[in-house]
Amino acid sequence: MPAFFWWVCLLLLALPAAASNDGWLQFERGQQAVRQFNFDLTFVQVRANQINTFRWLHGVHQTDGAIPVKTELEQLTPQDLTGTDTFRRGDRVYYATPDRPVQVTVNHYIKELPAILFYNQLDIMKLYDAVPGSSTSLSGRTAQLLRLTALAGSRFSYWLWLDAETGFPLRVDTVDADNQVLERWMVVHLQVTPTLSTELTQLLTADLAPDPVLLPEVIKPLTSDFSLNWLPDGYKLVSEQLPIVTNNGAMLASWLLTDGLHQISVFVQPSAGVPEQAYRDGATTILVQPKQKVDITVIGPLEAALAHRLANAVQ
Repeated sequence: MPAFFWWVCLLLLALPAAASNDGWLQFERGQQAVRQFNFDLTFVQVRANQINTFRWLHGVHQTDGAIPVKTELEQLTPQDLTGTDTFRRGDRVYYATPDRPVQVTVNHYIKELPAILFYNQLDIMKLYDAVPGSSTSLSGRTAQLLRLTALAGSRFSYWLWLDAETGFPLRVDTVDADNQVLERWMVVHLQVTPTLSTELTQLLTADLAPDPVLLPEVIKPLTSDFSLNWLPDGYKLVSEQLPIVTNNGAMLASWLLTDGLHQISVFVQPSAGVPEQAYRDGATTILVQPKQKVDITVIGPLEAALAHRLANAVQ
């Protein structure tokens, strides 16, 4: 009886770990799906009272030879508004806006897509716990719920629904501590194809600038009379931004914070003489807090209380 009792205890202790491992295996499968498949899909992005629709094409081209080379190709196009068409070929992302030169950046994914689908899994595991949920039907497909629950209260959590057959992410919800949905990304049409689409075949051979426009190197950073004396749990300071000029006047100081997956910006500007303002755009909080003769602005995916604490940390 004692041996059996200890065996049951060990089994019960192992269940949470097994469930967590299964959750991360599902998450890995979802990340691989958006990297490896040729697909043509349409998704909607719901933020506050706005609903935008996009078409997302993705494909992988492999060259023949002794050492095969794979190139990822993507195109993101707004469907219900005029805007920017975005393309990616390898690690070059191109933004094409009417009447403007094409802008080039370096990235391994298009930043307008959910970053949780592309960010390094080992780093995500430091921020979240993966818990599998129940199955449901989405867009005519059976989907498995996967909850990525934040380990710290300074960030929001994610609920992902993954296609049971392919592992492809069909929906991503950003939720707060009360499980209220702040933003939703949802696939409404998905077609997986064996070959590249015509548009991506043209992108493969298109004559595009290979290099991004680089900013001039800063030789000596300028000093600032302001300091930021507190950071949310898990965040670190990327760099102290140099003073720049905006339409509202000189930027006196600025900071960029990151936990690897998310970014928070803090700005200090001369006072505009307006009262405190705070509102949320989906998961993004925007706070403008007057303080003596300056305005402190905090922008990022965090609760209003934490935005106020960040603003108060500027000295």
